[in-house]
Formats: sequence, structure tokens, C-alpha cells
Amino acid sequence: MQWHWALLLIPVAFLIGWLLATRKNKKTRRRLRFSNDYFQGLNYLLNDEQDKALDVFLRLVEHDWETIDTSLALGAIFRRKGEIDKAVKLHQSLLARPSLPTDYKPRVLLELGRDYLLAGWLDRAEGLFKEILKDEALANDALRYLMNIYQQEHEWQSAINSARRSQRYNKDNLRPIIAQYYCELSDQAYQQGDLKEAEALATQGLSDDGNCVRAAIILGRIAMDRGRINKAIRFFQQIEHQDVIYFPLIVSSLATCYRNQSNLKALITYLRNVQRNHSSINLVDVIADLVNEVYDKQAAIDYLSSEMQSKPSLKGMKKLFQLQQPDENCPETHMPQMVDYLLKKQQGYQCSHCGYAANTLYWLCPSCHSWGGMKPKH
Repeated sequence: MQWHWALLLIPVAFLIGWLLATRKNKKTRRRLRFSNDYFQGLNYLLNDEQDKALDVFLRLVEHDWETIDTSLALGAIFRRKGEIDKAVKLHQSLLARPSLPTDYKPRVLLELGRDYLLAGWLDRAEGLFKEILKDEALANDALRYLMNIYQQEHEWQSAINSARRSQRYNKDNLRPIIAQYYCELSDQAYQQGDLKEAEALATQGLSDDGNCVRAAIILGRIAMDRGRINKAIRFFQQIEHQDVIYFPLIVSSLATCYRNQSNLKALITYLRNVQRNHSSINLVDVIADLVNEVYDKQAAIDYLSSEMQSKPSLKGMKKLFQLQQPDENCPETHMPQMVDYLLKKQQGYQCSHCGYAANTLYWLCPSCHSWGGMKPKH
């Protein structure tokens, strides 16, 4: 009896083995077909046939979502090449597929949002990035892009909110950027004549970033407008310790404050100390004007002559020639104009991040879009 059961098991075992072999062969053929399609898609890319490559990779991802990284990489290539329409088509096609796994949806939404952002469709991009905020893994990326959008739209309070929320996700210090946002709001209030609000906003900016030169300049200017001269002087002098490279920007305002107090001699002493302690800035022309105002022209000439021997500069030379006022028939008469021409050829500000140069101070670099990177050149 047992012998008969053994005979019956032989064909059953054979059938199972045949089914397993057939399944394995199908899987092998599918893998081979996948491999061939994959390399065909790469070949299309190498031959700059992106449309054909797009069709191949979209077909592949339908059968195996593990290939989505390749599709997303293709979208990034389109975006870098400026072919935004193709990137949008790819990402929209992925989102439209019912078989798209839930885990992959936020990644595709993020890429589509980047497409919209680059295309200038800010409202669409904003909507997608807000939706991505529900995903803990990608929320910080979405917040950074939202900050970018709000900067472009000058929605500074929304930018502040996004930056503060982003700050919780990572250790990046966004306080200097938040301070700049508050300064933007403060400038708006100042232009509208609301000095109280402007002061409160700039104070908040300085609270977020104690080294925010822009906030100190705004607060000094507001203090001057209100006749609080001593307070204005404190804010302006604070810049020496925040970032002295910006100090020349406020020297004129500082002189107005000291002149208001009839105390220019104290200012001359202070500025000479600043000049002595910080070789990165040049205040000789300003100091020479103050010496001329407080004492006389010869004292200013003597000061400049001494400075030009130890630390020659175009600014100092120009001021020295102006004070000496040579005879009209003297060849040196044209020297101030020549020096002035050389000075004008030099652009006054340069971004420390990307090297962009301009004659106007932009707190947000027009080239690399970094805050506080534009600095005076000396």
C-alpha cells in the first residue's frame, strides 16, 4: 500500500518541479527584459534622445517602482538643462499612476514642486510644498523651498514662520536669515512712517542675531530721527564689533550725531582708534575732512601726508590732492580727476560667497541669493 502512494508522489513532485522551473525562467526572462529596457533607456539619454528615454523609464517604473530613483534622476537632468516641460510631464505622469506607492508620493511631489518653482509658478509650488509638510522626512526640504518662495513674494512674516519651523528640524543656524526678514519688515514700516513698529521689528532682528549690522543701522537711524543722539551713537558704534567692514557706511551719520553735540574732536579721536585697530577699513578721507573742519586745512594735509607714507590709498591721495589745490597750470591739477576715475572703476561692494560685485549694497545677493554676503570693498 505504501508502495502505491510512492508511485503517485513521483508525478506530483515532477509537476511541482516543472512549475518552479517555469516560474524561475519567467522571472529570469523578465529581469533580462528589464535589464535590456534599462540600458536602452540609458542609451537614449547618451544619444540626447530624452523623449524616448522618458517613455522607457516610465514604462519600467510601472512594472517595478524600485526604479523610481532613475526616473527622478531623469527629471533632475531635464530641470538642469532647462527643459522644465519634460520634467513636469515626467513627475505628473508618475503622480497620475494609481499604482504609485504611498511612500513615494511625497518625493515625487517635492520634485514637481521644484519644477514649478524653477518655472516661476510660485502658487502651484507653494501648494505642493505645503502638502509635503505632512511628511516628516521631507518637511525640512519643503520648508526651505517655501522660504525661497516667500522671499520672492516679499511675504516676510511667512518666511519667518517657515524659517523658525525649519530651525526645529536641523542644527543649521537660520537666525541671521530670520534677522534679515525682520529688517525687511522694519524697512517697510519705516517707509510708511511707523517708527514705533520699525523699531520693534529691528529690535527683534537684533535679538535673533546680535551681529546683524543691518538692524543696528536701522535702529541708529530711527534714534536719530527721534532726536535720541546718544542712543544712535551706541547703535552705530556697535557695528565696529559686529562686522567692522560695514563701519564706513555709518561714519557720515556718526559725524552728524557728534556734530549735533558739538563734539567732533572726540569723534576724530574715536575714528583714528578704529582706523588703527582695523586694517581692513580705510577712513583717512573722512578723518581728514573732520580735521579740516575742526582745526584747519594744513592740519588735514599733514595728517594725510603722514598716512600716505605709512598706508597709501587712492582715497587718501584724492583727498590730499583736493586739499593741496595745486596751481591750474601745474600738471598735477588733473591728478584728482585721474584718481577719481580709478576709484569709480572699482565697484564698491562684493559678495563674499559668489564674488558678485556692484556699486549698490544689496543685503540679499542678486547672484547667489545669500543674505549678508555683500560687503563694502576698501
